[in-house]
Amino acid sequence: MSRRRECLLKALLSLFALNSITLYIYFSSHHSHLHWQPRTDDRHILSENGKALPVSSHNTQFSLTSRAKPWPILPSYLPWSLNPNVTFRSCEGYFGNGFTRREDILPSSVKIPLNSRVAGNYGWFRCFYSETLRSSICEGGRVRMNPEKIRMSSGGERLEDVIGRREEEELPEFELGAFNVDGGEGFAGVKKLVSEEFLDQFVPEGVILKHTMRSLLDSVQVVGERDFQCSEWVDVPTLLVTRFEYANLFHTVTDWYSAYVSSRVTGIPNRPHLVFVDGHCRVSLLDQLPMFLLCIW
Repeated sequence: MSRRRECLLKALLSLFALNSITLYIYFSSHHSHLHWQPRTDDRHILSENGKALPVSSHNTQFSLTSRAKPWPILPSYLPWSLNPNVTFRSCEGYFGNGFTRREDILPSSVKIPLNSRVAGNYGWFRCFYSETLRSSICEGGRVRMNPEKIRMSSGGERLEDVIGRREEEELPEFELGAFNVDGGEGFAGVKKLVSEEFLDQFVPEGVILKHTMRSLLDSVQVVGERDFQCSEWVDVPTLLVTRFEYANLFHTVTDWYSAYVSSRVTGIPNRPHLVFVDGHCRVSLLDQLPMFLLCIW
């Protein structure tokens, strides 16, 4: 019996030592990793015509500010591999990386690797589509938000002060031009980023009464460099999140997971900034989200 206790004690001490080493490595890493170098691999993703395209990272470095925090050193935060052969409606398709179809809506004049956001003085935009979820994750560079063209309630109030307010008042209404992408020096005029046909194919409305992501994409315009003026630049990865039924625990958890999936699919190297594009009040369930991400605007 004493021998059994001795083995158990040794096992517990070994686990404690391993846990201590892991915590030390994790916390010490927060003071380094101010620069991220994307890895070069042999991942592939499906293009519009169904062909497998290589996704590589060619010596492109994404410089981060001193406020950027690295992801925890856990297997779940490693970059997701893009497997074009994910089975339709499989567990991986629902909860893993089923976003296997890539569409370059506004290609850059140079090749932009998957994990790169350095595109020079011109904009770019692309989406990743999931056949299982029938939805897309989209990202872009040199994108301007025009808050005066987004209508919704102020948000951020105490819950007690807005009891009875309809959720429709808190969800955003996007006017045309709410977001702009820099078309570059050689681009003249103004045009919509995506067509109605693209929205039906990559962001279908389905049974959703108010599809805010579809409305957001429908409002994006490509403008020339002269018309692309910004008063403030944010040069770190930033997620745009619109919450639904935010007082519901299930919907709150899915908001967390959606933010996580978006970060993994697009290969964001460090914890991104977060912008709530809605007029919801403050709720305690969302107070934990800054621990996962970097900050809330």
